Amino acid sequence: MDELAKVRLDDCVKKSWPVATVYIGEGQKRVLERPYGRVDVEKMKQKIRAQCEATGKVKVSSGLASSVEHKDSSSIMTFTANGEKDSSQVEAKAIVDATGHALGFVDFTEGHAPGIQAAYGMEITVPSHPWPVGEMLLMDFRAEHMKGSDKEKKDADEVPLFFYVMPMSDTRIFVEETSLIGRPAVDFDYLKEQCYKRLAYHNVQVEEVHEEEFCYIPMGGGMPLLNQRVIGYGGSAGLVHPATGYMFGNAVNRADEVGEALVNALNDGNLSGAEVSTRVWKQIWSDARLLQRDFLVFGGETILRMKLHELQYFFDAFFKLPWEQWTQFLSFGLIRPEERLVFGLGVFLRASNEVRFKLVFEAIARGQLTLLKSVIPNPFRRN
Repeated sequence: MDELAKVRLDDCVKKSWPVATVYIGEGQKRVLERPYGRVDVEKMKQKIRAQCEATGKVKVSSGLASSVEHKDSSSIMTFTANGEKDSSQVEAKAIVDATGHALGFVDFTEGHAPGIQAAYGMEITVPSHPWPVGEMLLMDFRAEHMKGSDKEKKDADEVPLFFYVMPMSDTRIFVEETSLIGRPAVDFDYLKEQCYKRLAYHNVQVEEVHEEEFCYIPMGGGMPLLNQRVIGYGGSAGLVHPATGYMFGNAVNRADEVGEALVNALNDGNLSGAEVSTRVWKQIWSDARLLQRDFLVFGGETILRMKLHELQYFFDAFFKLPWEQWTQFLSFGLIRPEERLVFGLGVFLRASNEVRFKLVFEAIARGQLTLLKSVIPNPFRRN
């Protein structure tokens, strides 16, 4: 909720909870004194659209963007509607693609394959459930429902999952089974099976399924090319958190700064279309943001290689950090290298020996100079 409040969108929620809770291991409940809300996407879209239309400078049109042609001073986007029967064109100095991970018009580098966060969720009616209506269950890493056999125990450890619950009322809940990060992605059928198995363990009977949700979020991997004409934003700009899969807060909180950079570039009559795009891309991915991403990618790649019991130890250390540090990590803070260094040392000192060994091994084997540069202050480095 605090992320939404920063951009005056905290009224665009279906429901909010004053606290969130986390279960790390058996019986280890953590209460996170931070309000959490379920976004009302349609209401938010309507509010933002109304704000745009109120300026008198925004025209909203519907159509499928099918192609783009670039000239020195402008770009021409072709739209189709009603299949291929109708088409129209719009010429503009700059084009922003905010259509997500599909990458219709934004090119990425061919880096290593991304990790994938996969989740199966559903909003359901139930006779009753054990979760307090005043608490949102953010992460439940326990695997009590997977102790029936040696195979179940092995599967639970080797394919780490966590459970997520939004209690809407005493008889209506949204639940989700999530693989934090995997390569390849965990199969949706397996996630659905585990979700139902966990509900059965808690003696929760599904009476009606109102909606299902299938999440597939690329994390880390390649970067957008920063010299291309089409400007990406959101998923098409690589703004997904490489270690958590979060993006919404980052995208809405940085919209003003990126929008201002675009307006300033457009108002500079001496810039070509390519120069306008480059200036905005450099605002999205400044040197400081690139170093921040290197640190987060290291975190995501390390978590990717952890088994469930290691993740439990890791997050036990993570949530023992001061509130400001772990919330900054989740919300794309820790911009300065020294902040990331303090955060990393804090996790390391609080972690189990097994997790410490994993962190050291990954730092030597994969982090190396890239990780070192992300945590060492450089007084000559530009933001």
